[in-house]
Amino acid sequence: MVCSSEEKLYAIRDVAEITGVKPVTLRAWQRRYNLIQPQRTEKGHRLYCQQDLDTIREIQGWLSKGIAIGKVKGLLGQPDVEISAENHSLEEVETVLSALSQLNRGKTESVLSSVLKEYPLNLVVDQFINPVFEALDLVKGSQRSLQLGLFQTCLITRLALVIDSENKASTKGKCLLISFEQSRDAESWIQAAKLCEQGYHITLIDKVDDVSGLVGHDVIERYLRVYVFSNKALPAKQVEAFKALLARYPEQVQCSEVIDKLHLAQTQIQ
Repeated sequence: MVCSSEEKLYAIRDVAEITGVKPVTLRAWQRRYNLIQPQRTEKGHRLYCQQDLDTIREIQGWLSKGIAIGKVKGLLGQPDVEISAENHSLEEVETVLSALSQLNRGKTESVLSSVLKEYPLNLVVDQFINPVFEALDLVKGSQRSLQLGLFQTCLITRLALVIDSENKASTKGKCLLISFEQSRDAESWIQAAKLCEQGYHITLIDKVDDVSGLVGHDVIERYLRVYVFSNKALPAKQVEAFKALLARYPEQVQCSEVIDKLHLAQTQIQ
């Protein structure tokens, strides 16, 4: 795309922060699907103009409606096209479920790698990861445990690679992620990837059952953010410890939506 010489141009990391679409995904949309064509500097770095940003947002809009990335190009510039309300799960859900039923790790990792490159993370979670977990929960007998275990193993492997890559390009400082999750391990890795997308360099400590050791510990000062994660209610003692941590470091400490609603919102109402 040819942009005006007077237009403001954005580097790929800036575009990622503005739109929430990872650089690796922006590159895939260009190379594989020819959806956007940014300018290049003499050294080959991509530069995006406002029209590119508008196109990226249009792509996101179609994806949110359940359109596969490979079908988006023909819809760009046609906002009045009506799309029937179908299942908003990605087509790759069925592909990976088939691979899991055969305990095919190679195929499972291949699908995961492709999906994580080609779609924004929030969409991957809503239209791929969650539907796969829901389908696996319905698998009967001993196969359920095997398939669920394989999916979590492969998912964590791929997310770890994403996080490692994003950590190397972090711009906002260090974030300590403390996870109380004990069963579905992938949940904490998904949260870590989400925080990475915000520009933080993530240190994940998984399967924690006590955060009281952080209260008064000078290690907190090494981190710009401390994020406490759980998708379930915390034990009473841990609620007290978390509130003490929050009271001492109100600008640094954040928590997951579940912790906020179950343990903080009620206090604020009172």
